[in-house]
Amino acid sequence: MNILRIIFYGFLAFVTRHPIFVTILVLLAIFAPIVFEVVGWIILGIITLLLIGLGILAWKMYKMKREMKKRFEQAGGGANFSGGSFGGQNFSGHFYTGGMTLEELVRQMQAQADAQQRAQQQRKSGNASSTTTSGSAQKRVSDQVGDYVDFEEVE
Repeated sequence: MNILRIIFYGFLAFVTRHPIFVTILVLLAIFAPIVFEVVGWIILGIITLLLIGLGILAWKMYKMKREMKKRFEQAGGGANFSGGSFGGQNFSGHFYTGGMTLEELVRQMQAQADAQQRAQQQRKSGNASSTTTSGSAQKRVSDQVGDYVDFEEVE
């Protein structure tokens, strides 16, 4: 029912915005049914062309979507991008990035960040040696305490 109300209000808005055009159409419908029939066929032809154009546009969008999906599958190194996956993550919880799981990717990124941080600290201290030392000493904690997290404040 709301759709009919929207259509009706849209028609009323059109009539209020274009009263001269609507008046001419009504007069043509009353006094020249043959002319109105031709105008009706022209309007029907325009609507048909618009629907065909929208159909072609939808078909091309579907084709582009299929092509992009194919390219993602090829670029992902055989990763599964189909069957309920989005952004490389399927529903089994494994995240694929070039054949790497999310955990491996995070470890690799953390190692790179640690290496960059050590390089910055060496540059600041003026020590240009290439020896690497462990950032923190081993700390002993009782098994009854739980997980121990060592925090470092970086300024």
